[in-house]
Amino acid sequence: MRIRTSRDIGILIREARKRRGLSQAALAKMINTTQTWVSWIENGKPSAEIGNVLLVLTTLGVEMNFDLPRSSSPPALSDGDDHDHPPAGDRHDGDEDDVPPYTL
Repeated sequence: MRIRTSRDIGILIREARKRRGLSQAALAKMINTTQTWVSWIENGKPSAEIGNVLLVLTTLGVEMNFDLPRSSSPPALSDGDDHDHPPAGDRHDGDEDDVPPYTL
């Protein structure tokens, strides 16, 4: 699943919650918040605090992977680090766009 909006995150959270057989109230109790807040998040509230959203995702067991855009040339190392590190974009060559970036 590609996440582009707060609504996409809300859909992901709702699906993860339902797969675990949890009500909004039960999830809210697990993370010390209200059922209303969970409802807001599931409906894509754009002003939700990122730390709380990450807590929900972690509590539900959602694993996240983020890919940085490829750059035309790797930046020069400024700290004297001469170790061989592959560019961040090279780690996922061959990944398909339709592969979900999370597991439930």
